[in-house]
Amino acid sequence: MTSAVTYHRVSTADQDPELAREDLRRGAQARGLDVVEEIEETGSGARGDRPGLARVLDLARRSRISTVLVWKLDRFGRSSLDLLSNIKALTDAGVRFVAVTQGLDVQPRGDAMSQLILTVLAGVAEFERELIKERTAQGVAKARRKGVRLGRPRALTRDQVDRVRQLRFENVPWPEVAKIVGCSVSSARRAAPAQKGTPEQLSLTA
Repeated sequence: MTSAVTYHRVSTADQDPELAREDLRRGAQARGLDVVEEIEETGSGARGDRPGLARVLDLARRSRISTVLVWKLDRFGRSSLDLLSNIKALTDAGVRFVAVTQGLDVQPRGDAMSQLILTVLAGVAEFERELIKERTAQGVAKARRKGVRLGRPRALTRDQVDRVRQLRFENVPWPEVAKIVGCSVSSARRAAPAQKGTPEQLSLTA
């Protein structure tokens, strides 16, 4: 099977994809591939809602294509982790991946060059993963130094619940209630459902 799809993503609507489109068509022709679908979409790639990419991967999983051609590597993933995952999804499905302007050709058969490319990508992805973990740890440490409470919010004690209801009975605004009691606004709201009566009566119904 020599059927292929071309995939191209532009980051903003004002970019002209015509150059990439022509390069992709020439790349397919030079490799003797029959392009059955040209998939283009616009977006930064930072979000997960990429229907065009989802379409490419679906065609690969259903064995409808033999090759995916992209203009450049960064058009096929929003990060090295994402890129490696997408290429692996293709090769696992027996589909070839080609970046036409960069001379990269990853074969599902696992030839030496393909393995080298995947190994390099895996190394970069692991480096990126470690950077993310390090930055996350630094962010957590910084938040803790500032006294920010992390993790799931703690359940309010009975005294806190009663205090919330007393303050709300006195028409104290929610943000001020949360500040006085030492909890989030959402926790305070959960502690004081909209009911009528005195704080003592509300406490008895809890």
